[in-house]
Amino acid sequence: MIINTRKKQTMKTKAIFIIAITFITIKSYAQTRVVKVNDTIRQFTAYQSTKINEGEKVPLLLNFHGSGMTALEHMMYTKTNHLAEQNGFVVVYPQGVHNEWNVGFGQDYDHGTQDVEFIRVLIAKLIKNYPIDSTRIYAAGLSRGGFFVQRLVAELPNKLKGFVSVGAPMPTEVRQRMVGNTTIKAMYVHGTADKIVSAEGKKEAYLSVKECIAYWKERNKIQAISQTKKVDQVEDGTAVNIIDYGEVVQLEIENGGHTWPGADPFNVGFPLGKTTQDLDLNTLLYQFLFQSIN
Repeated sequence: MIINTRKKQTMKTKAIFIIAITFITIKSYAQTRVVKVNDTIRQFTAYQSTKINEGEKVPLLLNFHGSGMTALEHMMYTKTNHLAEQNGFVVVYPQGVHNEWNVGFGQDYDHGTQDVEFIRVLIAKLIKNYPIDSTRIYAAGLSRGGFFVQRLVAELPNKLKGFVSVGAPMPTEVRQRMVGNTTIKAMYVHGTADKIVSAEGKKEAYLSVKECIAYWKERNKIQAISQTKKVDQVEDGTAVNIIDYGEVVQLEIENGGHTWPGADPFNVGFPLGKTTQDLDLNTLLYQFLFQSIN
């Protein structure tokens, strides 16, 4: 295909303009910074809502990317910046080494990348430099990031007050090291057609979603019978069963894949499966962690 010089220059100018606007937007609202952890430089991207008042302390949401993704890609995919802006809090996207997290399988739990120490140091830095309420720190993660969130709950028991794990039950190694009896909000989001991480669990790697729900019900001393609500508002071949125990919630995505509900169903080049549009996970995440789920 032949493109004349003027048209080619125009296309180039438009491309530069789009890149420049994107850069300005990210730079103005989301700041990528570094922190030193045991002689290693680690990176994170932070977004602070413009609606935070002077002197106000607000919640912090740590949002962890999946395997093979970067923190910035995860930020653009999940769009929790918009959630933070609308509701006045800080969201941070830590960056894993080689786009991975040490979760107890795939690398040595104790001698692999020191990701837990990274987050420990990061939280201290964030509290020092951002208007964060240290009693309201929450975490969310997709896939490998969801696995890692649960390791943080085990090893930083007094830091996190709740978590949302998407496409990632509890790693077996984490379950063996899980201690404490403090109440922690726990939400598991999993597609029944997830071909990457099975909701039924994997021997010597991770538990089933059912086992995870049972663990948190027992730990949080929940006796109540669940309230189940089915959401099927969009004709996209999926439906969502919200199984609500109060401080423990399961979102079962019928025919859903290894994706973030409500996100753009790009799936280009990846066998991720369907992304349900029946609900916006970000809205539910906010209600569950920061408020209470209906």
